[in-house]
Amino acid sequence: MRDTVPQLQVTVVPISVLDVVWPKASEMLAKAVKTTHPRYNVNSIRAELDRGVLALWLVFDDTAPVAAFTTRIADYPESRGLCMDWIGGARMAEWLPLAQPLMEQYARDNGCTHLEGYGRKAWGRWLQKYNWKPEYIAYRMELTDG
Repeated sequence: MRDTVPQLQVTVVPISVLDVVWPKASEMLAKAVKTTHPRYNVNSIRAELDRGVLALWLVFDDTAPVAAFTTRIADYPESRGLCMDWIGGARMAEWLPLAQPLMEQYARDNGCTHLEGYGRKAWGRWLQKYNWKPEYIAYRMELTDG
């Protein structure tokens, strides 16, 4: 039996240690990445991490990773945003309150004026607590002839 209560920790993963954490992180992100087939796969996500286009964040319970997500900086003509593209794992209700202020500070430190997120409609119930607002719904159609 444990004498201490595990504490969740959220951190941005330095590129220099990606090889160590990638097997578990890619496993957690795989389901989210699969929803965009054929645009991305876990290998293309890793390539974007290696190039510094994406940043990998991990949520740990003691030393065990329980969730992973990626962010990227998007430059627009009139603003700059921190975008959450891929989220996987478990216990979002527990780690989101910890991650939200860290992402806000990370965004400010990188000159961002806003946060953006892409995901399932159901996430709205978690995100609305932090003043996230839905902006649009994206539609997609596969071309079967080419």
